[in-house]
Amino acid sequence: MAEHTTEGAFALLRPALKHLEVQKLTCEPKVFKCSSSTPLKSTGFGKWVIIARKISSSDGAKGRTTIVFDKKHNLFLLFIFIDESLFADDNIMQRMNRKMVGVHEFVHCSAHMILKNYYGETKYIELMESSIIKKLAMTTSDEFNEMVSAIGKLGTKDGSMYEMFTDGHFRLLDKNYKDGFLGNFAEL
Repeated sequence: MAEHTTEGAFALLRPALKHLEVQKLTCEPKVFKCSSSTPLKSTGFGKWVIIARKISSSDGAKGRTTIVFDKKHNLFLLFIFIDESLFADDNIMQRMNRKMVGVHEFVHCSAHMILKNYYGETKYIELMESSIIKKLAMTTSDEFNEMVSAIGKLGTKDGSMYEMFTDGHFRLLDKNYKDGFLGNFAEL
């Protein structure tokens, strides 16, 4: 399945990310229903709704991803929150920073979508509820500073030293479990 490779996932998910316009978020939620995209729906992602907005973060997080299963509507809600401090002005550096955090959090969302697609709804929910997945997707101030530093080092020998740019940072399951993604989340 194409969505299980880096190139396939990129082609499939990029339109959703573009729709969210993470550089232009406001406090009003920006919503993307995967069911509105024929390719996403036909690939099995139709039950996902991605909601992005800026928030005031009191814990120093620059970005956060939250996943909720809405049992009543049988939908998976993916929330991307970006700290309002990244929207202080519209200079090139601020736009780059909020896009970087937004894309980072979107890749966390993508990992959940791919995992659910690989295992199916019942097993995915079971994995989530049994706490096999312990990662809290949050970009702290320290991680944010490392990302900014790493952007300047991409393509250099030091560029691969940063955890948030490794494939494993986005993986949701222990190494004993397959997650169905054959690609590289860091490249995505």
